[in-house]
Amino acid sequence: MKFPLMLTLLALTTFAGAASPAGKAIYTTNCAGCHGANGQGGVGPGLKDAAGWTPAIFARAIQNSVDDNNKPFKAPMPHWGKSGFAGDHGKAPTPAEIKSLQGYLKTLKFK
Repeated sequence: MKFPLMLTLLALTTFAGAASPAGKAIYTTNCAGCHGANGQGGVGPGLKDAAGWTPAIFARAIQNSVDDNNKPFKAPMPHWGKSGFAGDHGKAPTPAEIKSLQGYLKTLKFK
């Protein structure tokens, strides 16, 4: 009984660890300049609330530049669905990139 549980926990830990570096890289390259190194805010708002949005609302926000109430973000927030993240050559963010980014936000210690 303990062995299957340990395998499950190991798999979850491995998956979480694997997603974090990609999410951190996306955040550092595309978001930290405005939202701060730890998501605390700066030119752009803090991201504590966005970290807790449902995956569907977070994806919509990233792709369409609208908040959880479907209201447009204020400039200069990019419209990632049209421009893509840095290095994506104008391609819209993939579901895996968006999931990884939100996963990384959930690891931040907001003040």
